[in-house]
Amino acid sequence: MALGFRDIEVFRADPEDLPTDLSALHQQTVAPGAEQILRVAKLNEVIIACYAMHGPVAESTDYVLQMVMVQQQYRQQKVGRWLIGHAIGVAESKGGRGLTVPYDAHQNFFKVLGFNPDSASGGWRFQMIQE
Repeated sequence: MALGFRDIEVFRADPEDLPTDLSALHQQTVAPGAEQILRVAKLNEVIIACYAMHGPVAESTDYVLQMVMVQQQYRQQKVGRWLIGHAIGVAESKGGRGLTVPYDAHQNFFKVLGFNPDSASGGWRFQMIQE
């Protein structure tokens, strides 16, 4: 079955809404003192993926993507890419100038999406287009 992005809906969520495996991952990534943003992707009322990020802290204008997770059976269908695009849009709509991923994993995934290595975070950074 080919998954169409019009089949997927994204909602604001509370951590309690997450399935057990996603909830455990989210609990490991919560940053104290920053605006927490949690979104879930649903297909036919079932959560298939989620991402969590937090707002800028201190003098930064970057939002920080804490995690993105896609349920195993929905991987390799570009759901993760679509969610990263959604996170970029949310961060930019809230005045963010960048989206930082503070871990150095999935290098090819982030490179393809336009992220660049970021020595400050030890991970990746997407620079928003300046107006």
